[in-house]
Amino acid sequence: MSMWRKILNISSWVLLVAYLGVSLWFTEQRMNQLTFRQVYVNVTDSLVSHFITPTEVTEVLSQKGIRITGNKLSALNRDEVKNTVKTLSGIKNAVVYSTPDGSLFIEVSQRTPVMRYVAPFTSYYIDSEDKEMALSAHYSARVLVVSGAGDKKFIRDSLFGMVNAIRSEPFLDELVEEISVNPDHTLEILPRVGDQRILFGDASNYDWKLEKLKVFYKQGLPNVGWDRYSKIDLRFSNQVVGRKWSDQQRLQRDSLRATIDTTFVYKPKKVEKVKLVVAKAPKVNKTKKKV
Repeated sequence: MSMWRKILNISSWVLLVAYLGVSLWFTEQRMNQLTFRQVYVNVTDSLVSHFITPTEVTEVLSQKGIRITGNKLSALNRDEVKNTVKTLSGIKNAVVYSTPDGSLFIEVSQRTPVMRYVAPFTSYYIDSEDKEMALSAHYSARVLVVSGAGDKKFIRDSLFGMVNAIRSEPFLDELVEEISVNPDHTLEILPRVGDQRILFGDASNYDWKLEKLKVFYKQGLPNVGWDRYSKIDLRFSNQVVGRKWSDQQRLQRDSLRATIDTTFVYKPKKVEKVKLVVAKAPKVNKTKKKV
């Protein structure tokens, strides 16, 4: 009796597998004869940024001659669709799949810019993977701006780490608005607060220089005034040098940048106490004219 039961069980499994195989074959044949009725494009992170719109995705497919609606499911090359969609500069990744009702779904995620380079004849973003990213015609990301004489290799190799260090520190991220690159690849920082320029030197030891800058802004400037200095110099190893506006210079600062030096001494082991040494301006000898 047990032998017949085993034979029956085996036969049942064989029949079930055969049924499923035939069903899948018929389903596949039916699916191959179906045509696409609609295309759905979903930008998964559209609430974060707006570099890509669904219309741009469908337009690039049309421009490349890839017809979806009315095309058979079996005739569509999904890898070709995916690779074509990823030619759009703002797209990081794309997933393409279809459903039995004749719908094609394209889900895309966007790249994340960390800085924007601006020059007279070119402008582009550098994304979080250190790759160049074209601008968008309908969206501008709020990121740190790099301007001036930097070439692509210098910006990507020398500034990418520095910009990420600024972005990772909330105080500096709010403070730094722009980095200007001089022809010799020395840097100047333009802050959002105040009217000063920050002389940074080259991009080496940027962590140390940024730490000095943070301490100066947190502990030095609140005591003397945010707009007291025209220039802040970080190029010296153990101090920050501020160049102060005189009253007359302040009135003429849009055209005249003459300064009086003041020195802020930065002591790494005692950053809780900031010492500000102000150098007096040289006395001017006055002589009376003979009548």
